[in-house]
Amino acid sequence: MNTKKTYPNIKSPSFLLNLLPNFRLLKMGEAGGGKEHFNIQPDLSSDDHWQTISGRKHDRSWSEIQELYTDALTAWRKNPMAWRVINTTVNYVVGTGISFTSIDAALDNFIKAFWTHRKNQMDLRLVPMVEELSRSGDLFVLLFRNQLDGMSYIRFVTKDQIQKIETAGNDWETELVYWENPPAGEIQPRRWLSPDHPEAGMLDAVMLHYSVNRPIGALMGESDLTTIIPWLLRYSRMLEDRVRLHWAARAFLYLVTVPSNKVESKSTQYGSAPESGSIVVKDESETWETVSPNLRGADAGFDMKAVRQLIDAGSGFPPHWRGEGGEVNVATAEAMQAPPEKFLIKRQEYFVWLLEDILYHAFLRAVEIGAQPAPTETVYSALFNCEAPDVTLRDNAQLADGANKLAEGFAMLQNTLLGKSPTLHRLATDMVLKFAGETVDDKVLDKIIAEVKADPIQPVLLPGKEPAQEDKPAGDQPGNQQGASTP
Repeated sequence: MNTKKTYPNIKSPSFLLNLLPNFRLLKMGEAGGGKEHFNIQPDLSSDDHWQTISGRKHDRSWSEIQELYTDALTAWRKNPMAWRVINTTVNYVVGTGISFTSIDAALDNFIKAFWTHRKNQMDLRLVPMVEELSRSGDLFVLLFRNQLDGMSYIRFVTKDQIQKIETAGNDWETELVYWENPPAGEIQPRRWLSPDHPEAGMLDAVMLHYSVNRPIGALMGESDLTTIIPWLLRYSRMLEDRVRLHWAARAFLYLVTVPSNKVESKSTQYGSAPESGSIVVKDESETWETVSPNLRGADAGFDMKAVRQLIDAGSGFPPHWRGEGGEVNVATAEAMQAPPEKFLIKRQEYFVWLLEDILYHAFLRAVEIGAQPAPTETVYSALFNCEAPDVTLRDNAQLADGANKLAEGFAMLQNTLLGKSPTLHRLATDMVLKFAGETVDDKVLDKIIAEVKADPIQPVLLPGKEPAQEDKPAGDQPGNQQGASTP
């Protein structure tokens, strides 16, 4: 039996090319004996890890995405300030919870079943979803369809597992294919199709992609922590240095001043420092003093405050949101509320749209296999009704006050005109509702005006708003009622 093994010629360039497909061999020349030498270099044009994840210029490379995702996740896990930035966003965006209903009866029933299904439990997933979206800048959602009843089960893939994104040839914003790192024990990456792919209709699962902080021309978003992670690291090092220096602050030296003729004897006598509570008897020629290091803590405080201010600028949240009141008074704190609240309102609006998009595609997946009827609407604002917490309660008070003052102004204008104007009534109703934060379309506004004209009511005069006595008709004056006797 021949047990001799044959091995490929490892000096052959073709063998190395097969072994390392993403590398190229550069011929370096010939050495003694006519043997060729080759240098192995990465082929940057074919290796995905050296290219951007989508092939577009403004996207980061795969290695950069890995590094940034790991840094953001580590910072969120270990740095209190990074954790507070993400947690603050979650508290304002999700709050006490978000819920949806629909004017479409079939969709409304599907939403209730999808939202509370034991494999979905959407109320429990809202917080992790906002955390991942804010922390990584991207959210990759998988919808697995039950072929029997059309119900979809939601799962997620983290950003660092995505190798590549393929888009339509004529529209780079239409994402078609997502490549995920192969699971343990496998070599080939997983391939997920988006709902826009023509072959996605009958597959068991599709992938949806959402992102924030995304530059125009890129497919991948950016973390809310990207700009502040370097300064979080610097601040942590500064703080660690100050903690270490505090050990030195407890150290001190005794300086004992004696006449020159007693230096040798006193050095022998005080060879070791006296214990705490010891009694030392000395004459007036001997003086004791202690010397401790000066850490200049006040000087370091200004530097550390400057770094904290840079971190706050990157996060977009004022310092009192993370517990540092400083010299901020109530008026200043209220003025600092507006910019972060506007950012959080926009983030909440995007997250609500994201959830509506997930619900819509999950429902369409059921429609594709005939488990549900086609939706009556395709516009999300008309199809869904969302109940989300208010980011700021101050807006409600301001809107109510503005609507009240505007209504009083229109009432005064109506009395000044001394006549009825349907155009003015329509304009007043429209503007009062807008100032109250409830914008309605023309159909609803016309319906309100028609209903008011069809069923008019007598005006109710509030206390202090009654007309003056001289403005009343003569028949309403005392002593002029019908049937009253005259002197």
